[in-house]
Amino acid sequence: MFKNLMLYRIGPGWPASASDLEAALATEPFAPCTATQQKSTGWVPPRGEAHGALVEVVGGQWIARFAIETKAVPGDAVRRKVDEAAQAIEQTTGRKPGKKERRDLRDDALTALLPQAFPRRTELTAWLNPQERWLVLDAGAQGKADEVITSLVRVAGQGFAIGLLQTARSPQAAMTGWLAAQTQDELPSAFHIERECELKGSGEQPAVVKFTRHDLATDEVRQHVAEGKLPTKLALGWQDRVGFMLTQTLQIKKVAFQEGVFDERASAQGDDRFDADVALSTGELSALIHDLIDALGGEVETTAVTDQVPTTRAPTTAGAPLAAPADGPPF
Repeated sequence: MFKNLMLYRIGPGWPASASDLEAALATEPFAPCTATQQKSTGWVPPRGEAHGALVEVVGGQWIARFAIETKAVPGDAVRRKVDEAAQAIEQTTGRKPGKKERRDLRDDALTALLPQAFPRRTELTAWLNPQERWLVLDAGAQGKADEVITSLVRVAGQGFAIGLLQTARSPQAAMTGWLAAQTQDELPSAFHIERECELKGSGEQPAVVKFTRHDLATDEVRQHVAEGKLPTKLALGWQDRVGFMLTQTLQIKKVAFQEGVFDERASAQGDDRFDADVALSTGELSALIHDLIDALGGEVETTAVTDQVPTTRAPTTAGAPLAAPADGPPF
């Protein structure tokens, strides 16, 4: 169910119940792109059922799903159509279209070609842990996560704040220490280093060294670290139950549950399968996140909130929380 995790801390003021959150999300339901629309976003039922609930509660965890649909027209097709229109104008009037007119021709060409473009849809799972006040997004790219956060900030009520979860020790500093150590004693017992990492130097054109299926407890790796190449990604294992890639920005990528972890859901079907997936995934990942925060020196309070809810779909700034006016109900 979860392949990538972006971790956020939510402050006071969020909807007090899953039903309140559902009512908020219902103000921005997803609708497919129209014939001439390039992009559409909104909330869809996480179970995948038409007209289903927008928020599912399983074991005290709230699950929602956000859809992003885009229609892309190849640039070459647009250019050809613009050139054809420009040539027609030149042949008819004897003049070449100027820059502004060519921009208008490009807009017309895009509008004409969009109905022929195939839509591409991406769905991102949003997991809200109301007890821990975590928001976890299954997103592999910050831009897509920003789309979800912007929608939540806009619809989920007044007086709340949200920011990327921050730890006392940066992931990069911790990963550097783990790789530089002569043994893995510095690494907390819950984790072990796997066989993949990326090291990056400094400067305008930094050297990048990637290790794949390679023992990382070697002098070669330690030498790269000693020379100033810092880890941007490091594959880790947790309790022999979950493998993942930790990044320098505290993103958890390539989440893979080990064989046997999901044996309990083997006989589940339909809705029961969804509930089993959510219960087992969030249970395992909650424990992993706790241990990872501890391994990074504990959580620190986020800083610098904005003054108001964005009124447009502009992306959030990575690392900076968003806040709405502080007049809403407590979480």
